[in-house]
Amino acid sequence: MVLDMMRCFPCLEKMYIEFLRSGDRNSWRRKHRDVIRCFDIRLKTVVLKNYRGIKSHVNFASFFVLNAKMLESMTFEGAACQNEKFIAEQHSLLELGKRVSKSAQFYFTVHGFWDSHITHIKHVHDLSITDPFECRC
Repeated sequence: MVLDMMRCFPCLEKMYIEFLRSGDRNSWRRKHRDVIRCFDIRLKTVVLKNYRGIKSHVNFASFFVLNAKMLESMTFEGAACQNEKFIAEQHSLLELGKRVSKSAQFYFTVHGFWDSHITHIKHVHDLSITDPFECRC
């Protein structure tokens, strides 16, 4: 579904994803390996809410780590994201050393980041503006 959305909006620069269900199987890296050859991922910002570091989350996130050439920042928001051991393990699982965007920054933060940094979402439905997440109040 995410790739379909990105095909419809090829210039998409910001993506905010909230993981809702646990235990979902996700074969992103294997399933979409060949898509990369004909698909330019222009995302600059990715925020993953409720990130728990389970296999499906890691597979989903690492797809963008390893393929988004213009990525500037990726934020993993979840309860375990304050634990240094968890963060070190995620660095390895996500293969951050193999990222295609060498300037990309990765942030691990606890719950609350989403609410405090993205409080102005009234305009998100209006896709005619350049940045629907930018506050225009």
